[in-house]
Amino acid sequence: MTVDFTLLLTELAREFDQQAGSEARDSFLHKVGRRIGRRATLPPCGTLLDLELEMNVQLATLGWGQTRLSLDEAQASLRLTHEGLPSLGSTGTPPGSWLTACQAGLYEQWLMDQPDAAEDCRIKWDPQAPSSAPGSLLFEYGK
Repeated sequence: MTVDFTLLLTELAREFDQQAGSEARDSFLHKVGRRIGRRATLPPCGTLLDLELEMNVQLATLGWGQTRLSLDEAQASLRLTHEGLPSLGSTGTPPGSWLTACQAGLYEQWLMDQPDAAEDCRIKWDPQAPSSAPGSLLFEYGK
């Protein structure tokens, strides 16, 4: 028997936002993403291409889209362009982006677990920032 939890998760998300607010939601989901990253681990990667390929294997397993990695030398950061993050209807700010903080936590954990990772780097994102393509999210990993 297949069970679809979409309605339950959507209403759970709406109620969570109504009771806790967006800051508490993002903090909570970021921690959940970090936990997922500790369970769905990546092998050590020696190149950016290897890291991107390994991330995309795990993202496909989770059904959470795909990512492209690039270095932003001017900002001394790693850019992650994510496409295909599942949505829970119109939940989140902007609408449809409720799981963004969870994705950020997942990326942060994966990157922090890589060999020679800088201890003081974190994932940042601006949910209102325009991205390169509709439906894509931009994350930056750096100081």
